[in-house]
Amino acid sequence: EGIRFLKRGDWSPAQREWISAFFFREVMPVITPIGLDPSHPFPRVLSKSLNFAVELEGRDAFGRSSGAAIVQAPRVLPRVIRLPRELGDSEYC
Repeated sequence: EGIRFLKRGDWSPAQREWISAFFFREVMPVITPIGLDPSHPFPRVLSKSLNFAVELEGRDAFGRSSGAAIVQAPRVLPRVIRLPRELGDSEYC
């Protein structure tokens, strides 16, 4: 099929720039982190859904450390992203 997966460490500066722009344009608007803390029950995670556990930086509105969160990948997002041909021949990230 001509598919080659690229690890983050193998991205060129141009690929890195394109991927960053793609993330902020296409991914960031449709994701919502669900904060994890001891005072709330663990959020429900849907079966067969793709979820990420992430460590948050910074502080919340009350000045507390943000800690960790779960981010569910919306089904509207593709699981594999094809780079434009000028950035890589049949490469996916």
